[in-house]
Amino acid sequence: MSETIKYSVPAFEHGLDLMELLLGCSEPLSQKAIADRSGKPVSSVFRLLNCLEQRGYAQRDPRSGEYRPTLQLYSLAQLCPAHRRFRDLAATPMAELAQSVGESCHLSILDGGRVRVVYNQPSPHMHSLNISETVTYSAVNTTAGKLLLAHLPSETRQGWLDNDSDYRAFRKSQRAAFDRQLRTLEENDELVIASEPTPGVLDVDRLIPAAWMGNDAVLGTPCILKWSKKSQQSTLLPAVRKACQQIAAIFEKESHV
Repeated sequence: MSETIKYSVPAFEHGLDLMELLLGCSEPLSQKAIADRSGKPVSSVFRLLNCLEQRGYAQRDPRSGEYRPTLQLYSLAQLCPAHRRFRDLAATPMAELAQSVGESCHLSILDGGRVRVVYNQPSPHMHSLNISETVTYSAVNTTAGKLLLAHLPSETRQGWLDNDSDYRAFRKSQRAAFDRQLRTLEENDELVIASEPTPGVLDVDRLIPAAWMGNDAVLGTPCILKWSKKSQQSTLLPAVRKACQQIAAIFEKESHV
């Protein structure tokens, strides 16, 4: 019987630990905070952060001395053929959706416990809402994040929430209410609700299972509150659902190629 030999590269593993820590935090961290959270000596953290900063993966605030991750990893991910293919395949249905309803739309995934927009299709109109692809968003405070969290296995979801600074900041009653909302969403793949981060905006988000490299994605259409209940049902929601069906069908076909 052959045994699998596992090789360890401690220095590389320590660097990855720090990158994952930085990426998982919504706020910048001091060197001491990083050392405390990672359980590594301050001297080791200093050297690792210096390396990450020199290579462009971490950025130090010159005033506070705190560190935050840069978009270097995201830039690398965009070079991945699977990432480019995903964007290319989703582009046509999303462009048709934007054209038909006059609103922008975007695809989101969970990335390190936060929501990342992997593709944004602008609206053809001058006045519309566009979501940046260069930042990540709170999972617990966004419609897409709630849908994505709700459809994770319960143990995985709780592990992510336990490490989410926004979730930990909730009062006990807020956590209970949030958990109830996620349990309700487990049976739904669509959420139409007033945006929490952006007042005056209607979020129309629909889950696309196993779309992003085997993981769930959400097609979001942020709308200025101009849609009546009747026009939502007759025009907006059917168009969003059609785009989701088209994207799902494309990726289903692609998976068998």
